[in-house]
Amino acid sequence: MSKRDIMMKIWQESFSDPRSYVAMYFDRVYRDDEALTLADAQGDTVSSLFLQHYSLTFHGTPQPVSYVAGAATRRSQRGKGYMSRLITEALKASAARGDMMCTLIPSSEHLYFFYARFGFETLFYTKEQRFTSLHTFPVSGEYVSLPGRPDDEVWSAFDRFQRSRRCYVCHTRRQFDNILADLEAEGGIFVVTGADDPDTGPRIVSMAWAVRRDDLLLVTDVMGEDEDARTASLRELRRLCPGVPFLLYGRPTDSIGGRLMPRGMGRVVNAGMALSALAAAYPGFSSSVRVTDHLMPELNSHTYVLRDGVMTVDDTLPAEKLGFDVTIEVLGAMLFSSPVVGDILRFPSERPMISLMLD
Repeated sequence: MSKRDIMMKIWQESFSDPRSYVAMYFDRVYRDDEALTLADAQGDTVSSLFLQHYSLTFHGTPQPVSYVAGAATRRSQRGKGYMSRLITEALKASAARGDMMCTLIPSSEHLYFFYARFGFETLFYTKEQRFTSLHTFPVSGEYVSLPGRPDDEVWSAFDRFQRSRRCYVCHTRRQFDNILADLEAEGGIFVVTGADDPDTGPRIVSMAWAVRRDDLLLVTDVMGEDEDARTASLRELRRLCPGVPFLLYGRPTDSIGGRLMPRGMGRVVNAGMALSALAAAYPGFSSSVRVTDHLMPELNSHTYVLRDGVMTVDDTLPAEKLGFDVTIEVLGAMLFSSPVVGDILRFPSERPMISLMLD
């Protein structure tokens, strides 16, 4: 039996997804080089997960990150520590292939506590915004509805929108096509909105994704050039779904009201890479950070000095000269918190965002 077939079998045993979704996932999303498995003493595969490739816009530059998906253990083998071993291996594999951070979205609340044992912190949030069934989403501009096809023009607009976001987990063209295939399999809605240009015709200015959840419409993301353009896509969703309340997973940095809710977790796997990128982005920032990582001490347990746009390692620096002495978990919280917290710590910080992850 191939690795793909083994992982599909564990997936079907562990999750309640319909066969059509499983077939779509393993036909379109599966990549052998992203599949990690763990065998027991008899050589039988008991646990598996995907360690997928993504990139994160981090202080103006793209940084490679990983995303853990489909982590599962066969029912008869649970409670024996297999997933703990596989998660540890996945983190080390992520660091070895050059990632800065490993990310994931726990499938249930209690798993936040499980992943915290491996250095993951709740770093990703969404601002939940609720709109009643009577909300009309008024706009000031003139907009038109465009076909939501996975063609080059739509991809180009999506890529432009996602890269304009600060600290966002970005998708490749292949991953974008998989997002739309997943939405179609779920019976969801993808809208594309344009603004008329007298010379070139309609230009794509926003897009939104949504799925029906019982008596409401869950809008999993909305992207666009500005707030008015994004509202235009919400207005198109309202036209398609009249009389239904909306729940929008908004950007955590939105100035609009709403509840800030946990969305995902992250774990720095290469502290030097993260701090080097930070130093380059803020050449006027100077600090020294001692990091302790019990899981990967050889790689990350060092003292990092940031000065004049360069990061160096100096493990001889005495404690009284340290700016920060933190664990790898605290470092993640410092790097990926709100700018307000960053101002208090006098440490550059950005709130990250993750969306459209086929969860």
